[in-house]
Amino acid sequence: MRSPLNGPLEYGIRVLVLLTEAYPDQLDINHLVLLDHSVLHTADLGGPPNIHPFHSLHAGELGVRRVNVEEGLRVMLRAGLVDMRALNVGIRYQAGNEAYSFVSGLATRYIAALRDRSQWVVTQLGTLSEEEIRQQTVAIFGNRTSEGHNRHRVRESGTWNG
Repeated sequence: MRSPLNGPLEYGIRVLVLLTEAYPDQLDINHLVLLDHSVLHTADLGGPPNIHPFHSLHAGELGVRRVNVEEGLRVMLRAGLVDMRALNVGIRYQAGNEAYSFVSGLATRYIAALRDRSQWVVTQLGTLSEEEIRQQTVAIFGNRTSEGHNRHRVRESGTWNG
């Protein structure tokens, strides 16, 4: 049996919360991967404390995160909680009609912390351009301290740097 931790359901819930906080914005997969990584590591970005404990390899998570985010999106699409739109600029995802009600019904400390961090991350990084998303993804891989730990600072413009 596959563990529910770090599985499609957990990724799907995180992406759903992010899309609910970003609504009515529509986000592509690259943006969602970056936001999903960021929501777990907000302290590294100068924000609230991280939801998950520190480990020295979290920058490497980004390499496998895309597949996991895609699996999570499929779960939420099948449940009718996320809408997928094919636009001239590519595929975008948006919180569905029932997303807010569903997320509001989840009443745990983890979900409350996730909603808080998601709101912060969407405010800081929700409007990044495609180029800024690429730059920040490179920054996650390239700006490691000697411990292998990323330290980023959020700038007033809403983006971060190392």
